[in-house]
Amino acid sequence: MSDRLISLLLIDKDPIFRLGLATILSDDSQWKIVAQTDNLTDALTELSSNTFDLIILDPHLPDEALRIETFYQQIKESQPQIKLCLLSYDLSWQQQQEFKKIGIEGYINKGTVIEVVLENWQKIIQGELIWPTMIAGQLSEVKTEISEKNWLSRIRQSGIEQINSNLELINEKLKNRPISKLDKLFWKGRKRELLTARWLVEQLLPVDVIILSSKSPDSQIISTENLRLKETLVSGENQLTFFNQTASKLQYSLNNSTDFLLEIDGLKLEKKKELLEVVLKQFERIIVDIKFIESNNIQLSKTRNSLSILGRLWRESALIFLTKYCNDGGNLVLEDIAIIVEENEDLVSKDILQKIPGFPELFDFLLLKSESNIQQIDKKIEEKEKIFHNIIIQVANGIISLILNYFSDNEKVKKTLYNLEMASSREMAKFRNRLAWEYRKQEYWGEPKDIFESQYRLFFFNEKGIDCAVIYSPRQQELNTLRGVRWSVTILLEMRDAIAPLLRSLVGTVGQALVYLLTQVIGRGIGLVGKGILQGIGNSLSERDYQRKPSKHKSKS
Repeated sequence: MSDRLISLLLIDKDPIFRLGLATILSDDSQWKIVAQTDNLTDALTELSSNTFDLIILDPHLPDEALRIETFYQQIKESQPQIKLCLLSYDLSWQQQQEFKKIGIEGYINKGTVIEVVLENWQKIIQGELIWPTMIAGQLSEVKTEISEKNWLSRIRQSGIEQINSNLELINEKLKNRPISKLDKLFWKGRKRELLTARWLVEQLLPVDVIILSSKSPDSQIISTENLRLKETLVSGENQLTFFNQTASKLQYSLNNSTDFLLEIDGLKLEKKKELLEVVLKQFERIIVDIKFIESNNIQLSKTRNSLSILGRLWRESALIFLTKYCNDGGNLVLEDIAIIVEENEDLVSKDILQKIPGFPELFDFLLLKSESNIQQIDKKIEEKEKIFHNIIIQVANGIISLILNYFSDNEKVKKTLYNLEMASSREMAKFRNRLAWEYRKQEYWGEPKDIFESQYRLFFFNEKGIDCAVIYSPRQQELNTLRGVRWSVTILLEMRDAIAPLLRSLVGTVGQALVYLLTQVIGRGIGLVGKGILQGIGNSLSERDYQRKPSKHKSKS
């Protein structure tokens, strides 16, 4: 299989995704997208004239007249060797069961890394079924209900014992030994990871396991503990969707399509994507930690200092990214990087983090467990998603601002992180100066204007890249605290609003008068004068022609 070219037929409604996947596979000598389309009818036409090894299908096709079940039956009748794999975001469990009954060989989430996708495609072509859920037919090696129960129980108990043992060792290190600040930060992180892992083991490997004895291939493993877990997951489905959908949107273009300059604009595309993914993963990790540690999340989150959560998100993400790319080849020790991050946290918080709108409400939403409250917030789910994206982008901007201030002259850092056109010291200085001007413009004009107009500007991800939107929000309290130049901006805007209608009316009246004067008075006068001149010239030419005309002599008789 690895020695020959594998031909693919791609069926997806998103042309950008099709182009991206084709571009990625163009560098691989084994895989080739021979044909691609956005509907099943054209796909059947391609199948009539070509042979494929695998069909890649997004089942969410708009207004598709031909059903996927009918399409699958037709391709199996004409080319039974062809395999079909679904590739889509957020395919529900019920939908998976329906497609599995049809006979489709596999399903892969679009957010999966390409190496895993290709590996699973290879398995599907070789005859394996690739589905995320486990069916009873795959448990043929399990002999009895009791043996299955004991097997899961042993795994659960062994895992919890190992985690508890490691937690005891970490607690001893933190209590009894003098360690550096960075080591302390590291061991606290390890402790947090183990606490989360223990919670996952307790939830996903329950003691009470029941296997439904059924000959149906769709029989599932059910547990009394998992039923309780399912209720929690259903209530948190919307929150998880935020992280999953944002991760998928990071696969699109990340070019800045707004009129505003961002700190991350100078990064290489792959580094920009990596940084945003780091922030996204840390944000999700913080939410998981707080959900696990605190039993009454909603009440505590309302009184929580949201700025401290943003500070933690920025700090942890900055440590990860700077440690990887700004350690100066090992000359800068990790503790020095931690000190740089700690010393600049207040400055970044003042310039960037404190100005991020909507975080307390979004944080409450991410910790909610009440379905009624979730349904109430769902009415503004699109706005919440943009606030979520804006947080990820602004935290990433705060990390890059630190790199610009401390490592802008480091040639290795510039070569690794930034685009080639910013490699020179002059271009880097120009970029920093443009950012400084952008900060001043926003502080003294953009932000007072937004406060006066009761709105926030949010940066968010879409298929085109990073875009900007405006959302309404009352800001009267902030308006009352404006002073100096920022206050003067609101006065100028109010004066403009008051004078502009009068000026427009005056200009309109004067304009109409000028038009009348120029056309009816001056224009007509000039026309009459011109007409008189032309008539005089015409008369002069006629007289001259008459004088030149020869006289006729009478002939003698």
